[in-house]
Amino acid sequence: MTKGNTEEELKENKRRQNADRNREFRGRKGEEINRARREKRRAEKAIITEPIEYEVKEIAKAKELPKMRREAKQEQTKRKYISFIRRFYKRYTGKELDEEADIILKIKEKAYKALNISKQFKDLINDNFKEIKGNASYVKELYSILCGVRGFTDIEKRLSPYLIEYAKQYQEKRSVIRVEDEEYLKISFAREDIINNLEKLEDEEDRIIYGAILMLKCRLHDLRITKITKDKEDIKDEKNNWIYEDRLYINKTKNKKKQIIEIPKEVKDLYGEKEGYLFGSMSEKGESTLSERFQRITKEVYGKTYTYSNIRHLYATYINEKGSSYKERRETAKQSGHSVEEQIGYSYRIEKDI
Repeated sequence: MTKGNTEEELKENKRRQNADRNREFRGRKGEEINRARREKRRAEKAIITEPIEYEVKEIAKAKELPKMRREAKQEQTKRKYISFIRRFYKRYTGKELDEEADIILKIKEKAYKALNISKQFKDLINDNFKEIKGNASYVKELYSILCGVRGFTDIEKRLSPYLIEYAKQYQEKRSVIRVEDEEYLKISFAREDIINNLEKLEDEEDRIIYGAILMLKCRLHDLRITKITKDKEDIKDEKNNWIYEDRLYINKTKNKKKQIIEIPKEVKDLYGEKEGYLFGSMSEKGESTLSERFQRITKEVYGKTYTYSNIRHLYATYINEKGSSYKERRETAKQSGHSVEEQIGYSYRIEKDI
């Protein structure tokens, strides 16, 4: 027995040492398992989109700020901003941001005191501006959150040029991809091929999700909040998009532009006489869960996984490469929820050798 240690103390020390070794082992194994999973997911991807590396430049402060539209934010946008500002505040202060902090009240579009936001964030941003300006996400989120807060005009003028520069770089780099085999880019958007692919899917919900996305070509969120109704009055409820008879009524979408889309018979055959959400249970589980489900569906159909964003880019590439008329470009762009110019920018540019 070691001098100064009782038998019980020795047993406790041994137990702790064993626990530490087991914890270290689990940590190593866990990282190995996670790395193997990441490598497996990457190998299953048809298209690799690497994170955009932004070039950081020295840019002079803006002389004046662009005019911003004052519009109510959607709830998911508010949640995103609150999550960001909490992480940002903790990173630079080591403290948690109180739920009743004025910056959070501002995001929630409630009454707030600008002076309190200034006390909490003005020096924090100025002291760390060199690092902040080099992070495109920080620039975008901070500018959006602080826009209109009294006392932050100078900071907004410093952030604004970087916001514009990073938006420009994003547009230039967002469509650069890497592929192992260019055959992976040759997905058919012909309706008869999409119908044939439906035969590979046994689950009814999977069939509706795949068929609606490939044939309607709307934004994923627009379809996620789409409901089927037999009551024409429902389409006046602008909290949702609606399918009534043979038309899809887009009330709520990213670009705020309402539109009415004719629904192909092949899509209508998929949902038949059902009512409620077009995507059934998946509509209530959130967009990220729906995105993951869609990737599993594409793995069944194509043997490789495609994200919803991949499909949008591939469709834009297909439209641009086939030499469509301006009328067709305009109609397809409108249905996809963007402009003809944006559709051209969506075309993939390939970097080979993954």
